[in-house]
Amino acid sequence: NIDLYYTSFQLRAKNTLKIIQEELKDFKEVKSAWELNERHYGALTGLNKDEMKKKLGEEKVHQFRRSWDLRPDPLDKKNQYHPINIETYKEIPLEKIPDTESLKDTYERVIKFYNKEIVEYINNKNVLISAHGNSIRALCKHLFNLDNNEITKLEIPTGNPLLIEFENSKISSCKYLDQERAKDLLVF
Repeated sequence: NIDLYYTSFQLRAKNTLKIIQEELKDFKEVKSAWELNERHYGALTGLNKDEMKKKLGEEKVHQFRRSWDLRPDPLDKKNQYHPINIETYKEIPLEKIPDTESLKDTYERVIKFYNKEIVEYINNKNVLISAHGNSIRALCKHLFNLDNNEITKLEIPTGNPLLIEFENSKISSCKYLDQERAKDLLVF
């Protein structure tokens, strides 16, 4: 029984949430928030991992993907993939839309949103967040109190819901729903 639904502005998270709601036959209103978007990879936007490796080399791509505070070069504001050129983002103030982000930047926007919009519900509501690897990693860093080194090692499996239960604003238990595809997780 889900009380509140949150998702990013990005289609894959919205589509995932749509599938979940159809399966549950629960069509409550969904709060879409750009703050839950995947990390903005700047000039690497639009490239897949193999294209990035060809352009920059495997080591540099690994650094960008896993480092805490390293940002790729900014995406040109004239690029079609820049959020300022996408209709969905027209209501977002331009100064809030990044040209590139580190995981630290992603963390700051996700946690600011979480603290403002979600944290008040964690003890008495069932909240479902459909988001992305890096936005979920950022949230896990906060919830599990991971340091900057630990977060670089945390792997979020695609399409495997993580159930986190709270008691008195503290995590009382957590587990991946599909245990066969579960990644390493902190044990409580």
